[in-house]
Amino acid sequence: MTAAAKARPVTEDSKVAVDLALCKACGICINLCPEGVFDADDQAMPVIARPEDCTACLLCELHCPDFAIEVRRPVKKSAGKGASTPEDIADAEAERVIAALAGRRPGEDDDERPVSGSEGGVHGGGED
Repeated sequence: MTAAAKARPVTEDSKVAVDLALCKACGICINLCPEGVFDADDQAMPVIARPEDCTACLLCELHCPDFAIEVRRPVKKSAGKGASTPEDIADAEAERVIAALAGRRPGEDDDERPVSGSEGGVHGGGED
């Protein structure tokens, strides 16, 4: 193991993790990383040498043929709320889609009720 690997162990708050039990030392992650996060040890296994440089671009995770790399992307939290659950995230995404289709911004109140044809004067229901 290299000195860089010993000096910088992977912690819970690291953005990237390598499962060395799954890794076959192909070197794809080392070669693809645009930020140079990985180094190779003496057995060509990837070592996370510069975890603070990881931008979570997912190139290493998406191209790893052994599924040995996990990139943890931070979950955006709404102001004033605690940790978001998957259900909260799905609800917020649904609200954004509905708002976009309705032509309003997410979170805006929809004060107007739908107007039916007779109320709108469309089918002879209103005055001419």
